[in-house]
Amino acid sequence: MANSMAMQRRRFGRLGEGAERYYQENQNVSGGAISSLPVVSDPEKTFANITRGEYEDYVRDYRDFELNQIQKSQTDTSLIDSAREDATTANRLAGEVAERNLSRYGANLTPAQRKQQERGLQRASTLGSIQALSDSRIAQREANQALLSDLINIGQDLNRSSQSQLGSAAADANQRKQAYDAAKANSKAQTYSMAGSLASTAIIAAFLI
Repeated sequence: MANSMAMQRRRFGRLGEGAERYYQENQNVSGGAISSLPVVSDPEKTFANITRGEYEDYVRDYRDFELNQIQKSQTDTSLIDSAREDATTANRLAGEVAERNLSRYGANLTPAQRKQQERGLQRASTLGSIQALSDSRIAQREANQALLSDLINIGQDLNRSSQSQLGSAAADANQRKQAYDAAKANSKAQTYSMAGSLASTAIIAAFLI
């Protein structure tokens, strides 16, 4: 709630001290809903100020995070690094387990048998490491692509919203221009009609005199 009120103060501060004072004096918050808002005398300027304010908020609070996420989607190797560390740990544990089993069960192996066991353990560890790294690379690529896809979708949604707002603004501006032209033509017609009526009245009055 405090963050919401702070954001409202920042935005209304851009509209001027009068708007903020009006908001503070007339706000009526009930269940988190604001029932009173300041009177807007210049909608275009107010909309421009709000739009600029939202862009400044984005630059301050979100842009660096988005850029970091884009870079992460292209360079992140955390899953692969973890797989390497896990493979090393797994190989070490497998060797320790083999040594404990020999000691616990008292198995007596010849040097040749022991060397063969070590080779088998090394092969198993190598194959396991290769498989783990291969799986981690696939998972990393999928995770990076999913992150980049999400960022692209967010950007496209924002672009579509911006284009829609620009289209609405252009349509409103065109309607205002048409209304102004129609009012101007109507006013000119009324002026000519009034001038004609006055001229006719003057001519009639001249004949009557």
